[in-house]
Amino acid sequence: MSTNIKKDQISPDQQKTGRARFLWFIRINTISYGCLADAILILYAIRLGADDFIVGLMASFIYLTMPLMFIGKQMISKFGAAHAYGLNWIVRNFFAAFLILVPFVIKSTNQSFGLAFLIFFTFGFFAFRSIGFTGNTPLIGEITNNTNRGNYLSKLWLQFTFFYFITLLILIYILKYFQSVFTFQLIIMTGVVFGIIGSVIVYFVPESINPKISSRISIFQSFSSLWKNTRCRKLLFSWTAVTIANALVMPFSLVALKNGYNISDHNALLFSLIQLFGGIIASLLNILILDKVGPRPMLILYSLMFLISCSLWIVSPAEFVIYIPVVIFIINGMALAGTNTALSHYFLTVVQEQKRVGANILFLIISGGTAGIAGTILGGGLLKYLNQFEISSLSVYRTFFLIILLVLIPLFFVIKKIERLEDWNVKDVLKIFISFRDIRALFTLNRLEKSKM
Repeated sequence: MSTNIKKDQISPDQQKTGRARFLWFIRINTISYGCLADAILILYAIRLGADDFIVGLMASFIYLTMPLMFIGKQMISKFGAAHAYGLNWIVRNFFAAFLILVPFVIKSTNQSFGLAFLIFFTFGFFAFRSIGFTGNTPLIGEITNNTNRGNYLSKLWLQFTFFYFITLLILIYILKYFQSVFTFQLIIMTGVVFGIIGSVIVYFVPESINPKISSRISIFQSFSSLWKNTRCRKLLFSWTAVTIANALVMPFSLVALKNGYNISDHNALLFSLIQLFGGIIASLLNILILDKVGPRPMLILYSLMFLISCSLWIVSPAEFVIYIPVVIFIINGMALAGTNTALSHYFLTVVQEQKRVGANILFLIISGGTAGIAGTILGGGLLKYLNQFEISSLSVYRTFFLIILLVLIPLFFVIKKIERLEDWNVKDVLKIFISFRDIRALFTLNRLEKSKM
């Protein structure tokens, strides 16, 4: 018997059950994510002989595959958000399993064919992730309401960063003592197993019939409705600008660290751990103040961190000095977690329930497609071009981030144009951080709210 409730609204108890199950999905899936995405796949590809362009292309797949969310929309209309999510997550892990075979393919054929094999199954992995992820925002909307949404979204990020932190600690220890391709293969297999477990959990998150109804609205109607709404239109521009910033700063920071300073795999993962620490800081901060100050000022402050990160790369010394990369990766973690949480909160506040599926797809496809092209051409392509010149590795990345900074400055002003809701001014939020009395008052208020729940 399915636990998906086929009626207009699910009860508060069912929402509570849904929040608990989705939280467990985040925990289990984060272990899978830690073994399969971002840092591990980049390091795996570099170890197998991939150049900067291939790494940039693989890092962009998460965005380039977002147009496939149209398939996810059709699946939600038939199966519901939770079932569509779970089914595609299983297939996603099926493609990930084939990544284990890449070294064997290289050995039995040649490196070019093996890397093509790697690219194909990495693309499939991200393709079904995008199709399944279509159900993410509508499902969160089903199990939350306006009184707990900001707090719950912040908790999701906190759980994600905490479990990713623990996963990376274990992976760093493993890669420190077992530095081989076989080690990466075992890590990927672990990710596949946990990914399948997570697929089953999300499949049984309760929901009403609203996601199905919402997904049946045509894309043309969704786009027309979105474009006529000034808030939604400006949110789309801001969302796209943030996604481009993510695509140009996050993966290439790891590449710059690995290739610019020529550090080991386990040390590179250590900085991914530091980035997660930044995410934890942002998540704790969001739990404390996001529902009170509103998403817009926090989005602006977190977006500013992308520019700071690029600036620090530009002035990084030729010799490896640990404190500068540490600061960079903490800032990156805060920017990633903070902007994603603020955007999700703003989206769920301004977009009606019946329009969320179509609007979510449009936001992700438009922003993701644009960011994917930027990551592939402006990211990987630019690095490939710069590497043709006879300059030191780190100088290549300094020049790269200087150009990226010039791109991000106008994008930041696009982000700032997002419309105000019933939220605070940015300068008033900044005053909180320099006032011990205000911080203490927020902690006290947060404890009082928890005691009433």
